[in-house]
Amino acid sequence: MDMASAPADNGEWVLRLPSEAGKRLFWTLNGPLEAAIQVAPSEFYEPGDVMETYFGPDGSPHPVSQASPFEPPVSSITARVRCFDTWEHNWDSLHRLCGEYDDNPYPRRRGPRPDGETPDRLYLIECCGEKRPWAYNTFLQVTTQGELLTVHEYVSAVHPWLMAMRDTLLDVLGKIDDQPKLPSETKLAVLHLSPYALIIDHEDKWVTWHRKPPAPDPAAAQLSFEERQRLTMEREMARSAALIRAREEASALSRGARVD
Repeated sequence: MDMASAPADNGEWVLRLPSEAGKRLFWTLNGPLEAAIQVAPSEFYEPGDVMETYFGPDGSPHPVSQASPFEPPVSSITARVRCFDTWEHNWDSLHRLCGEYDDNPYPRRRGPRPDGETPDRLYLIECCGEKRPWAYNTFLQVTTQGELLTVHEYVSAVHPWLMAMRDTLLDVLGKIDDQPKLPSETKLAVLHLSPYALIIDHEDKWVTWHRKPPAPDPAAAQLSFEERQRLTMEREMARSAALIRAREEASALSRGARVD
């Protein structure tokens, strides 16, 4: 689960998550804001649900626009993008062992982070003719004009920022899956309005992210942790025993066929 935390006024750390209003947004990244967002009836999408447009016929935004996008509410937050953070990590992992090959014709360069965050540590900053894709510089600070940040303030600031990076998003999303850059006509959406880093991917994955979770089993909820572990182990042992029996039966049939 994605999460962001920040110290409260009393010095304690507060876990921050998407609000119910934030979870209702079907926020696409395929055009201008005026046609980009639909609003689900609840935080969980079910087949047959009728979506409402974010902007009404008169141009006024949906009532959900005045709610907080996060819980607890904030007055200011830094918007980041998960796939950019993931790509920097993947790039570093991909090139970490390149220097062990003598036939690598490209120079490897190390240096500090350009933001000076860890001046005493050297990072791999260039390898195989590629510069490290720093994720630190892909962020947007969003601050309310009132007391607390609203959904409308957040999407109004973040949507044009994301759309300006759409070409980069297509490139990075392809690289993360070890594929070429995604086609320009690919439909993208914000799948999860995480206060830590927005999860962006193919539009058709939004429904999966917003399905209603299955109802908990009342009997299982009353079991202790040890009992749940025991039952899980028993199920795994039963599966293993069934596989062994099936292999023995298949082996016996095979031997019988050879004898015949």
